[in-house]
Amino acid sequence: MKTNTKIIYPLLAKVGHRLDGSRDEQARTLLEHCHDTEIKTYDQIRLSTILDVLDDDSDTNDIVMMTEEKKYGLDYDFKREVLSDGSTRPFKTMDEFKAHRAVMNTLRKKKGIRATPELVNYYANRSKQNVRNRGSSQADCVRHFCRALIQGVHPFNSDVPKYDHIVNRFAYTKVTVTVNSLKNAKRVPFVSNVIFNSTSNRALIRYMLKRMHYESDNNFKDWIDLLVNRGLSNPVTMFMD
Repeated sequence: MKTNTKIIYPLLAKVGHRLDGSRDEQARTLLEHCHDTEIKTYDQIRLSTILDVLDDDSDTNDIVMMTEEKKYGLDYDFKREVLSDGSTRPFKTMDEFKAHRAVMNTLRKKKGIRATPELVNYYANRSKQNVRNRGSSQADCVRHFCRALIQGVHPFNSDVPKYDHIVNRFAYTKVTVTVNSLKNAKRVPFVSNVIFNSTSNRALIRYMLKRMHYESDNNFKDWIDLLVNRGLSNPVTMFMD
């Protein structure tokens, strides 16, 4: 027997969106855009206002129906702090609340990307640590790796390789490491937990560990966890040729 599946939405929270179609169609449209990585737009039909008529840059000179491009706004509003398990709690201070809201607005309005809880929490924590993001995420990751290596920060040991040795390990590779960059890595204080935990950054750290001839029996998972998102406290045994 063939049956038709129909989703029932007793209450539809449209979070400010004015969409065409039935309630079921509107709900499906919102669900389709919940996991967009970029901020997408839709056309909204509305009645012009007196401000539209008086606006010199507007093509409207009468009260008529007009089409306006609107952005989908399905990101969390960060009026409460989002925890790693998806639950929320009130921010401890007003400064934390303002910092997270500022990051949310920057991501959406200036960078044009979704303000996911992972990104907002990441950039808010970096700002709290007074760590500025210079260049690409990859360049930031390389700098962080070199600081940990040169300064002998755990899980690296205090027996730091020579600068020329490190430079030679990365010669003619996709990672640029120079003697000057290593001197800067020695000078700038190391700050933990500032690398965004992404697949590309984890792959880059794994690549750099292999270029340095470190060895691991679990594909460097423990080291990457330490260098990326778990702080620098859990001891891990590594070996280098």
